[in-house]
Amino acid sequence: MIRQMDHLASSLATKTRLGAAQAVAPRKTSAPPHHHLTLYDFEASPWCRLVREYLTILDLQVHMRPCPRETLFAEGVFSPRSRFRPQAMQHLKDGFGMDDLTFPLLVDRTKDAEDPVIVHQSYDILAHLWENYGQSVIPSRLATGDTSHRRPDQKVNDPSIPFPLRFLLLSSPSYLRPWPRCGLMRFPSNWIKNCDGTHELILYQSEGCPQSRLVREVLCSLEIPYLSIPIANGSSNTHLVVELLKQENNDCGSPTLPVLYNPGLGSNYFVGAEDSIDYLWKKYGDSAQLRPTWLNCIPKDNIGRINASFSVGAYSAFVRGSRDFVPTQAMK
Repeated sequence: MIRQMDHLASSLATKTRLGAAQAVAPRKTSAPPHHHLTLYDFEASPWCRLVREYLTILDLQVHMRPCPRETLFAEGVFSPRSRFRPQAMQHLKDGFGMDDLTFPLLVDRTKDAEDPVIVHQSYDILAHLWENYGQSVIPSRLATGDTSHRRPDQKVNDPSIPFPLRFLLLSSPSYLRPWPRCGLMRFPSNWIKNCDGTHELILYQSEGCPQSRLVREVLCSLEIPYLSIPIANGSSNTHLVVELLKQENNDCGSPTLPVLYNPGLGSNYFVGAEDSIDYLWKKYGDSAQLRPTWLNCIPKDNIGRINASFSVGAYSAFVRGSRDFVPTQAMK
C-alpha cells in the first residue's frame, strides 16, 4: 500500500512540472560538449530540482553528491557525520570565501580538475550550463518551424506567469513528497563499509520520470554518491544503458527507467524503482539506526551556521529570489 501511494504521489509530482525534463533539447551536434560536473544538492529542494531538470534537458552527465538535512530545528547546521556537506562548505570557502552553505552547488572540473569553477545559486548555475554546454542547442522556434511552439520547460518557467504560481509549480513535488525519507532528511547508512572505494554507482534516469525520483530519494537520504546519466527522450546517452542490458542478455529494446548499476559488482544492475530501492536499503541502510535525524537537536559538533528557525531555506527565495527562474538563453 505504501509503495502504491509512493508511485501515485511521484506521478502527480511529475505532472505538476507539465512535462519539463521529459525530453532533451535538440542540438546541432549529436551530443553535448565534453564535461566533468559535480552537483551538491538534496532531492527535496525546489531549486536543486530546477538545476537537475536542465541537466537532463541539456543531456549532461553529473556526479551527484547528496546533502540531505540533519535536523529541522535549525537551518544550515550539520555535523562532521554529514558525508558531503563539509565538502560543499569547503568549495564555497575556496571559491567565494563564504561559509553560508546553500544548495545547489556546482563544481565544474571540465577545464581544470585542480582549479575547478565553483558556481552556487540555481540561476547562476543554469547560466553557466547554458553558456558552456548549451551553445549548440537549437532554439525552439527553429527546431519546430513554429514560433508559437516552445519546450515544456519554457512554458512552465515563463516569467510572464505570476511568480507565486511559478514557485508553486516548482515546489509542488516537494509538497507531494514531504516525508523525511523522500530525499529531505539524512538517514544513517553503512555506505562507506560496503563500497569498494573505486567504483561509483550509476543511475540511468530522467528528472521527468516519476520512478526515477523514488530511487533518487533513497540515494539522497542515505547520502550515496552516484553518477547520474540522463536518459530522456532524444538523449545521446540511451545507447549506454541499452549496451549495458545487452551485455547481460537483456535485450529489451527501449529500456525501462530507472536502471541502477553497481560496476563494482560486475553484473549487479536493477531495472525499475522497486528492485533498485530494495537493493539500496538492504545493502546500504543501517538497520541498527534506521531512522531519520530530523528530530535530533542541533548537534554539539555543528560546523555549519545556526539559524534557529524551522523554515526551509529554499522557500525563503519566494521573498528574495529572482523573478526569472532561468536565464534568457534557456527561453530562446
